[in-house]
Order: sequence, then C-alpha cells, then structure tokens
Amino acid sequence: MKNIVDIMNISSEEWYNLIADSYELLYGEEQEKKIQFIEDLFKKLFGNVTFENGLDFGCGTGISTKFLIKITKNAYACEISQNMLEKAKEKLKNVIFINCKELEKYNNFFDIILSVTVLQDVEEPERILELFNKILKDNGILILSVLKKKGIEYWKPKIKKYFNILWFSEEEKDFIFILSKKFY
Repeated sequence: MKNIVDIMNISSEEWYNLIADSYELLYGEEQEKKIQFIEDLFKKLFGNVTFENGLDFGCGTGISTKFLIKITKNAYACEISQNMLEKAKEKLKNVIFINCKELEKYNNFFDIILSVTVLQDVEEPERILELFNKILKDNGILILSVLKKKGIEYWKPKIKKYFNILWFSEEEKDFIFILSKKFY
C-alpha cells in the first residue's frame, strides 16, 4: 500500500514542510502517547539517570525533544524539514539545534540518541543506523521507534548489524527498540 508521499511523488522533507503547521493537530496526540510510553519504560529500565549529551534525530516540532531535555544536560536536536524545525525552535529554548547533514563530525559524542517514527521515512535507513553507531558513545543508548509498515523482518537484521537489542516491543503502530552500540 502506497503512502501519501509516494502518491504525491514528493520527498519526506517536502511532505513535512507542507504539514508543519498542522502536524501536531494530525499526529500530536499519537506522538505524545508514544513518548509517554518511552519515558515510562526508560524510567523503569534506567531509573533517574542523566546523560551528558543527547540527540533527538528527526525532532519534528519538538514533541520528543521534551523527553530528551529531562534526561540530558545538553539536548541536541536535528530535523530535515525547515518548517518543522522552526516550530521546534519556537517551543524549545534549552536545545542545541544542529544540522542533520553535519552529524558525522559528532563522532563518539552522544550518550543517548532518540529517533521516534523517523527511520521508516529515510531512503537509506541502514546508512543512518551506521551513522548512529558512529556518533553514539561506546556505552551509549539508542531509543528507536519505527512504523510497522515494513515489518520486523525488514528492521531486525539492519538494526542487529550495528546494535545489540536490549529491549523490544511491538506496539499498535510501531516497533520500539532500546539498543546498545555493537562493538566490532
């Protein structure tokens, strides 16, 4: 089944630029519930730990970044959609916004990376997983959610190439993973 981006023949970046003003109306409640689930799970698994540097990859309008702010001293966020990024910047003041295309220079820098409902929209998700492995510290954590439309048999091999699966859950619309960096 084709999604709207395929039907309209536009990129994910163009799509999110188009819907930025109505994103929270369309998806806000669903994303808030997902983040609350992740936050509750995180507290259950890790307690009240605080990380030095965290990245929200694909921060959208900043819904997921609010969680990252709670658990890091330095919250970083990136988003390819300029319109979505502007919405996030309006709401979030204590966040360091960085260019997604310049993440390579943050080698072994982040203690935690959060990527919620992003990777399924990326043309080369394995390349992004490899990037996450590069920019995540050796003892770092990746919290990843992907929409289920491609199936677990698509995601698990790609994820396992770069990460150890510490925890996994199949939710209504998403697969949610808590991952640690794989060493070679």
